[in-house]
Amino acid sequence: MRKKYKSGFVSIIGRPNVGKSTLLNNLLGEKVSIISNKPNTTRTNINGVKTGANYQIIFIDTPGIHDAKDKINRLMVQNAIDSLGMVDIVYLMVEPDEFIGKEMLFILNLLKEYKGVKYLLVNKVDKFTKSKALKVANKIFSYTEFKYVLPISALKGINIDKLVELTVTDLPEGDKIFDDDYITNVPEKLLIAEFVREQVFKILKEEVPYDTVVECELVEDRSEDLLYAACSIILSKESQKPIVIGKQGRTIKEIGKRSRENLEKFFGVKVFLDLWVKVVNNWQDKDEYLKIQGIL
Repeated sequence: MRKKYKSGFVSIIGRPNVGKSTLLNNLLGEKVSIISNKPNTTRTNINGVKTGANYQIIFIDTPGIHDAKDKINRLMVQNAIDSLGMVDIVYLMVEPDEFIGKEMLFILNLLKEYKGVKYLLVNKVDKFTKSKALKVANKIFSYTEFKYVLPISALKGINIDKLVELTVTDLPEGDKIFDDDYITNVPEKLLIAEFVREQVFKILKEEVPYDTVVECELVEDRSEDLLYAACSIILSKESQKPIVIGKQGRTIKEIGKRSRENLEKFFGVKVFLDLWVKVVNNWQDKDEYLKIQGIL
């Protein structure tokens, strides 16, 4: 007897920097969400699609839920909260040494109201003892219940196949929503900009604040196997500009080189990448720059 087809939506939520984007990339086998150890690297809800023989899962990688102060962060948090209203399953990601403070209590109170299926994923179990993971799970269960508690490592792939198997079981029956080869709904320009922003963070680390934004101003196919993209790295202070450019342009060349390599792996064609640096004071409060990132 042929298995019935399953399809549905899964939201990945948690505090900043717990590994949500790493998990999404591992689940898909493709990089669609950028990874950095800076908090709030993911600024908008990024959809990734995983299609199997009898299922299709649409994952939503949300920005970390935190105590937001400025406009950009408040919008990011609201995006994450809004995702709960449209999904069949929620993964709450925590770490074994998770602190149950103000931010986590806010998330747990949201989940008390959520009517769908809830999974508690204890990430980074490759770095902690099983007893520590069990301890944090017991703590969180005292606030709200979950159907499954699963220790995972988003980075090492531990229990990821099991997570997919359980998720498919809990999905509702439904038709395929996207074509088999569809991976993400992120617009091409935004995806290219995010690949560049990831390298800005990785190369410059603490030298440039996490609120740096990248705008892909132009992308076009120059031939069947050559993609051209022009991107601006937008900073909020003039003093940051020489840091990003580097001595004799070395830093921005390295950002471009690493970004291009990752883009070529993703798109499967040669990429010609032009990078520029701009300074826009207080861009975080300007709607046009929030729209660039898909936040508005």
